[in-house]
Amino acid sequence: MRIALHSIIVATAVVGLIGSAFAAELTGAEIKDLISGKSVYSQSTAASSTGTAGPSVIYYAADGTALYKTAAGAMWHGTWVIKDNTACVDWKERPNNPCSKYDKQGDTINIANVTTGEVRAKVVKIVAGNPENLAP
Repeated sequence: MRIALHSIIVATAVVGLIGSAFAAELTGAEIKDLISGKSVYSQSTAASSTGTAGPSVIYYAADGTALYKTAAGAMWHGTWVIKDNTACVDWKERPNNPCSKYDKQGDTINIANVTTGEVRAKVVKIVAGNPENLAP
């Protein structure tokens, strides 16, 4: 019985270590390819720029502008750039917003605040263009 329990604990630890090994921080080029000219639908957390959890969408126009329909339904306006391995958005509604890193584990992409390390959102889907017709 003790050997079986020990084996289960060891197997669980190994699976956890292997899962962690597959998590990868995306490079700046990968982030740009992922978001430029696309709408990123996400489930934001209380650590998001708005401080409100819930479904949200950001359209990252190829010209460097961004439109954000927040979880609360408000529309934010900004500009985005890639710096090193982060995406940085300067929102008119929230200046000096910290940049975000994108971590991918399997099919899951989390967006984290580079200053605090807190997960801001989990990407739900990414769609080409601006299908929500978000407008300034």
